[in-house]
Amino acid sequence: MASEVLSSSLRSEQETTSLPARYQCPVCLKRYKRREHLFRHTSSHTSERPYRCDSCDGSFQRADVLKRHLRTCDGGSSRSGGRRRACDRCVRQKKACSAHQPCQNCSRKGVACFYPTAPEPDDRLSQAVSRSSDGSIGDSVQQNGASSLLTDPTIQSDSAIQLPWAQQSSGAFATSPLDNLLSRSFLESASPTWQDYLLLASESHVLRDNPLLDIGRSQSLRFLDRFTSNTGLVLSFDCGTQEQRESVASQLEVESRQEIGQPYASNSTALGLQAVADSPPLLDNLSDASTIDCIPINWLCDPLSLKTHEILLLIEEVVTIKPRNSSVTLDWSSALKNACLQFFSPANLRRFLGFYWAIWHPNVNFIHRPSFDPISAKPALVAAMATIGACVSPEMPDNEDARTWFNCVEEIVFIDDDFNSNAIYSTSNNMSIHRRKIQVLQAAYIVCLYQNWEGTDSSKSRIRRNRFATLVSTARDIGITTATHLNYAEMGRHDFEWKEYATREELIRMFTWIFLFDTAFVIFNNLPPRMVIKEMKMHLATPESCFQALTADDCYREIQTHLPSGNAYWSLSFRGAFEALAKDTFSPSMRQIIAASGPLNLFALTSAIHSQIFQYRSSVSSSQNLTPIRNTLQNWCDSWQLFASTSSTGTPPHVTIDDTNISPQNMWKRIGFCRYCPEFWLLGSLMTERLALLGDIQLGNDLAPDEDGAFDPILNQYDQTSMQQVNNLIFGFQTFQL
Repeated sequence: MASEVLSSSLRSEQETTSLPARYQCPVCLKRYKRREHLFRHTSSHTSERPYRCDSCDGSFQRADVLKRHLRTCDGGSSRSGGRRRACDRCVRQKKACSAHQPCQNCSRKGVACFYPTAPEPDDRLSQAVSRSSDGSIGDSVQQNGASSLLTDPTIQSDSAIQLPWAQQSSGAFATSPLDNLLSRSFLESASPTWQDYLLLASESHVLRDNPLLDIGRSQSLRFLDRFTSNTGLVLSFDCGTQEQRESVASQLEVESRQEIGQPYASNSTALGLQAVADSPPLLDNLSDASTIDCIPINWLCDPLSLKTHEILLLIEEVVTIKPRNSSVTLDWSSALKNACLQFFSPANLRRFLGFYWAIWHPNVNFIHRPSFDPISAKPALVAAMATIGACVSPEMPDNEDARTWFNCVEEIVFIDDDFNSNAIYSTSNNMSIHRRKIQVLQAAYIVCLYQNWEGTDSSKSRIRRNRFATLVSTARDIGITTATHLNYAEMGRHDFEWKEYATREELIRMFTWIFLFDTAFVIFNNLPPRMVIKEMKMHLATPESCFQALTADDCYREIQTHLPSGNAYWSLSFRGAFEALAKDTFSPSMRQIIAASGPLNLFALTSAIHSQIFQYRSSVSSSQNLTPIRNTLQNWCDSWQLFASTSSTGTPPHVTIDDTNISPQNMWKRIGFCRYCPEFWLLGSLMTERLALLGDIQLGNDLAPDEDGAFDPILNQYDQTSMQQVNNLIFGFQTFQL
């Protein structure tokens, strides 16, 4: 019987193997023998993640991946029949539960306490920690007060609090002798730095209610956990809800009808390459010189039609004349030309730029929207902005079509003459003459963004190892020290040049975001930093109310109001601010200055701490100490607390709109994902404490790291394309949920 089943199975396999690959993907042209295999493959070309985890808000493309995730997810065990750690009332109210009978929350309110199963009678801390045989650990915990902190019922959590190095061996963090040493030492020397933050987040109503730190939605390392678990710009960054993105699309449709004066021909079903190949050609067998004469008649009155033509010629060049090792694999044809015209049509350019501003711009806000003109801007920048706008569009066909042009737009940006020029820049020069250089720098950054979060693994590696290194070198050619402002507060209104301010501010923000991209590679890919803090001798970014001002008069008034002549901003550099944080003494005036710098500068400063942590853990010297890093962490936390306590919804200069009730027209003024910079701070704090404990253990036990890094528990694999390594680390820290 068994032999018959085996032979039947072999015959079925042979028949399957002999089937021709009849099913072809319309995007990448790969072929598959079975229809269901093609359906599964097509999901890799979209950012849609239909399978969601109810406990951690993670989303996945495939159901089998979700099932594997549920085995290690903190809430997965409760759905599969395991013990739930909180009582029914605490689960409904999303509060931490002491797991007693009754729990502290129910006992305080005098209500009945029910569990799906009876809780363990032992104390929760004894469940989390592997006690030594003599019970000395418990005594040291009580002396240090760690027990009362870790079991504080006021700390909001949806799971029991455990220590990060006391995980069970069922997941990626299997316990080891070193882990046991770390967990015991952690309890004996709990750092007041992260403890203060936990208490701050749990007790401060100002922080909890402030839109810049949404504790209810992003507890502990929730954002970073999601950021390292997902792929795609929409799922990784703060791009608004699906409803908000659809409202933006509806608003753009209404505006298009008003501009054209006739019913709007929706482009929401943009054609793919295969569909274009089957449709009547628009420009078949036409020369480039006659392209404009043969485009649709309604384009002739559209000022963006010339930009469409410029982008078409650039893409045709990089597709036709491929340099060695080019990433462009397309072949030029009339079908490809029609697809290019369709994607970069004037109507689509206008729509994709609208998506860029409303959905994406708040996350990386280095382009001055009030003065931006797509007609006069470099075509490489418009193409890059349109591509990333299509990536965040609520319409899936836009997302799919954008991938066709990823490599082409990358190529036209990095071969641009302005990008590769060797012009010399000076702070005394009129910055408006350098606008084209800044624009191609912005385009290169946008390319690195969409390739790193939406591209293939090979594209991500190319961006990380090659393109971004070129971007940093080009920024240094311009000169980071040139990114400074004139003291506009000392100028009269007649001397204030708005475009001069906008260009200088764009350059400052450009270098700030390049530095942030560099630190992102350090944090999430464990790549050595390419930029150092000592070279960041530039001004901090000015407040959002100045950068978002719609007129020159408004901008001048905001500068005079928030950055008067005697303000310390005019004499403080990014490097100076970071060095002030690292000092042993941190004056109240300096704390006020850094707190007033706003979320973007605070985000850059806390990200810079991770570069210092990387240098520390990469050093083989035992003479280093963590004091400067700990000083920076503590002083930054004090500054953020002061900033959050003095900022309220819709209050300038940094928060200019009410985030709770926002219209599509004002979505570009939102504060993006830099609102989650406290999580970057918390991750740095936890990493610092673990490094300190590891150093003490090695010193006390005369241990040395093995050649394979057995005693290096933090990110011992370098230059990783996947963020799984840091996600595993965050998973271990995730037990400290607020």
